[in-house]
Amino acid sequence: MRPIPSGIDYAYPSVSYPDGRKSIIKIPIGYIQSALSDQDYKDLSDEFDLEVALIKAVMEVESAGSGFLLSEPAPSRPKILFEAHWFYSLTPKPVSRTRPDLSSRSWDRSLYKGGSAEWGRLLDAMGLDEVQALKSASYGLGQVMGFNYTVAGCDSIQQFVQENFAGEYWQARHMMNFIVSNGLRSALKRQDWTTFALGYNGSDQRRNGYDTKLAAAFSSIAAA
Repeated sequence: MRPIPSGIDYAYPSVSYPDGRKSIIKIPIGYIQSALSDQDYKDLSDEFDLEVALIKAVMEVESAGSGFLLSEPAPSRPKILFEAHWFYSLTPKPVSRTRPDLSSRSWDRSLYKGGSAEWGRLLDAMGLDEVQALKSASYGLGQVMGFNYTVAGCDSIQQFVQENFAGEYWQARHMMNFIVSNGLRSALKRQDWTTFALGYNGSDQRRNGYDTKLAAAFSSIAAA
């Protein structure tokens, strides 16, 4: 495993960029938030004992394209979705009375703002309960939920957030750790796409045909 890049520091209250964006990470000038490279895939393959083609198939089907908001100037913030129903469950504070847009008893698609605006929702929630707000958002390539930070291989939610800012390798590694922690590596290794997809996607697998998409992606990648 690579060390966390030096100089990437968690910072709350948030810091501001000259263009007005607010961030909870300080990144050194000139740091490159790299996309997944061939060497990254090789490193992930070695660490998790999986064919590169298997990992690439998972990334193709299960990732959210880029793990970063590419419409933002560098350094970009990771893609996130703030989940109001999780914030309702995780914080003991009665946030729903004053901010029902941030704290909802049940999932409500209409609360999403999408793109960079999701960071505004997260930062507002952090002003009410910092740690539980961080746990209530999903991040990066795989949109791994913050409350899964230990499952993703991190010692703290702050480390998890730092790594999401660092580059797509780290976001992919969170996905792979999630797969291992949930007992799905063996299904992936033997190309049991249905078992893997049911474990990774839940009931959505049947409706969206993730197993078929994974099998097709793997076949295409392996044949290239």
